[in-house]
Amino acid sequence: MQVTLIYDKRNVGMVRDASSRIEAELTKRVQRVFADAEVKVKPMQRNGLDTDASKSDKAILARIVEEMFDDAAEWLTPEE
Repeated sequence: MQVTLIYDKRNVGMVRDASSRIEAELTKRVQRVFADAEVKVKPMQRNGLDTDASKSDKAILARIVEEMFDDAAEWLTPEE
């Protein structure tokens, strides 16, 4: 399964290494459910989720992404 998260880079501009931190966190969370998933992230100027998953699996992935960003204060903070 391929999973690509497209995120608005303007929302995390103040976070150092945001792309690699987002990719690491998303990979960890997605592979708990879908062990064979290949995860990528792309900083752009819009948000989206591209995947070759089934409709039901895509709903699970969307929930994972939503929970990940809800918890962002714990893992995605600007470094001092």
